[in-house]
Amino acid sequence: MENHNDWYIDIVKEIGRHKDKFSKRDYKKYKLDLLLRMAKIVASFSADCFECQNFQGKITKLAEDLGNLVQASKEERKSYFKMINSILKHLQERHKLITEGENLGIWIGIGVAIGGGMGIVFGIGSDNIGMGIPIGAGIGIAIGSAIGSYMDAKAKKEGKVI
Repeated sequence: MENHNDWYIDIVKEIGRHKDKFSKRDYKKYKLDLLLRMAKIVASFSADCFECQNFQGKITKLAEDLGNLVQASKEERKSYFKMINSILKHLQERHKLITEGENLGIWIGIGVAIGGGMGIVFGIGSDNIGMGIPIGAGIGIAIGSAIGSYMDAKAKKEGKVI
């Protein structure tokens, strides 16, 4: 089998060949940056992971078919996104990777929930729930943002971000 790094370089070239066929909007819509990042990660895990070895062939097929994607039927585009999601799910579950900004989103949600709850308690204590909820939620967003940003930076430093 071809060297995994050579395979990745071929994928980059193949996606680059089709890049001019996509508008910026379509490039983002079809998640070509994500496809490139996933290809790099799959290449790095292929020596030890049978599923990643299988995904190399599927990513190759996705990259080769990019030229027809914009004009593809709804079913073909659905299949494309299903494969992207399948690879992404494998990388997250098996290799414990996260997507960019994932922790930030999770922790902002947690912060809003906790902060809003604290705001209700403080609002009841001061007979002004209307003021307590937004203040508590705002504090929760700030704390959640700080924790989520820290965890995302840590994951990026550890190479755990797709």
